[in-house]
Amino acid sequence: MMECKLDYKSIGIRIKNKRAVMNLTQEKLSEMANIGIQHLSKIENGKAPLSLACLVSLANALQTTTDHLLMDNVKAATPNLLGEVKEFFDDCSHNELCIIMRTAATK
Repeated sequence: MMECKLDYKSIGIRIKNKRAVMNLTQEKLSEMANIGIQHLSKIENGKAPLSLACLVSLANALQTTTDHLLMDNVKAATPNLLGEVKEFFDDCSHNELCIIMRTAATK
C-alpha cells in the first residue's frame, strides 16, 4: 500500500495567502471555520496536520475548494487529465488544431 505524505507547509501557505487576500485575521478565520486560533496558526505554518473536516471547514470559510488548498499534493490527476486532452486532440483536424491553438494563445 502506498503511503500518503501531505505537504502541510504548502497547504498552510495557501490558506494563509487566501486569508490575506480576503483581509481576514487569524482570529476571524478561526471563528468562521470553527477551529482554535492556535491550531490555525500551526496549520498556516505547516507545523500541524489538519483533518479532512478541518480542511473542508477552512475551504468553505475561505470560499475556495479543497482542490485549491491541496493542489501540490495531488499527483494522480495530472496524467489522467493529459490522457483526456490527448484523446480530444487526436480527433481534431489540422485546421481545428490551429484554431484551438490561436484561441488558447489569445487568453
